[in-house]
Order: sequence, then C-alpha cells, then structure tokens
Amino acid sequence: MVDTPKPWCENTSCADLAKTDGRNIKVHSYGERRYSCTTCKHTFSFDKGTFFETVRTDRQILVEAVAMLVERNSLRASGRIKQCKLQTVLHWLDLAGPHAAALSNHFIRGLHLTQAQIDELWTFVKKNRSTFNPMIPAI
Repeated sequence: MVDTPKPWCENTSCADLAKTDGRNIKVHSYGERRYSCTTCKHTFSFDKGTFFETVRTDRQILVEAVAMLVERNSLRASGRIKQCKLQTVLHWLDLAGPHAAALSNHFIRGLHLTQAQIDELWTFVKKNRSTFNPMIPAI
C-alpha cells in the first residue's frame, strides 16, 4: 500500500499553511473524507489533486472499473459489470488518463537501463505494435 502524505491546510491566509505535523488538522467528515484546519476553520478534501476529487462514486467501484480498462476490457463491458452507464466509464477514463500520464512521466525519467533491458523493452513494444493507436497523441 502506498504511504500517503498527511493532510495540510492550503489556505494562504492561515498561520499554519502547509504544516504537516497534524496538530491543526482534524477530521471534518469521515464519509466525505474531508478535513478541517483548527486554526482558520477552512475545510478541504483529502482527495484534492487526484482523480477522486470530483467523483462521488464509491472508490472501490471506480478503482475496479479503471483496472478493468487497464486489463483491456471494453468500455461497455466495464460499465455492464459495474452497473453504470458507458458515459460514466468514459468520464472516469478521462479523469484517470492525465493522472496516469503524469505518474508515468515522473517515474520513467532518468532510468539507467542496460542494453539487454532496452532490447527487451523494444521487443515488447514491437510485439504489441498491432494494438498501437496512431490517433492517440504521444505525451
């Protein structure tokens, strides 16, 4: 499991701006995953900056639906299995895509690969060229 950072107050007029020691942050709502700053009384979502921020669907359903798409299930099949509309699955995909691209760009930079590792990577890419979609722009 990923170790998530502690929440902090992002209110620019707060005296405890960006402090992560946790003394000024209290739970405002467990169900909505909202916190409040005891210094400035500002409330905020723990999901700020993630693709969970604007979605009201249960996290487990959303994560499972996106995992189905990653496993190359169709949009319609994912919607049918999760009992939601095709447009909903497309919306989740639109939200998850930029975050996945940002993570990929962050972690793939500065890799020091051996020649054998590079050859293996290109073999994998060439093998899967039939699944390449030229309509999707490279980031």
